Amino acid sequence: MATWRDVEDLVASMPDATLGEAHEGSPAWYAGRHQFARRRDVDGHAVVQLWSGDLDLGRQLAPRSGTFVRLDTFEFRVSVWVRLDRIGRRELAELLLDSYRVRGGARRAARVDQARYFGGPGPADDAAGP
Repeated sequence: MATWRDVEDLVASMPDATLGEAHEGSPAWYAGRHQFARRRDVDGHAVVQLWSGDLDLGRQLAPRSGTFVRLDTFEFRVSVWVRLDRIGRRELAELLLDSYRVRGGARRAARVDQARYFGGPGPADDAAGP
């Protein structure tokens, strides 16, 4: 089970990532001027909004609709809302890195030390929650 603290720990390894606020005041992480991780609350659950360049992601994640509570597919990217209590830290790390790459650019993402990033503090489980 991941938490918002896991998001913060993982983002700490990303060059140029800065904490700010979304338009309504929720915490949001930025790569340059683009949000790549945003905290939301859905039905009392902590949710992180991320982005992906995989336009087929909606179909792939449809069987996990209890975990991925909202998917919006646009022309060039997908917005994904993920319940943190239903994914493991490793899956969260993969989703965050993808979002950072899509929103912050490939050159910025290439600067992430992946050995440190994926081997950081906390449980490195792959377990998807209930």
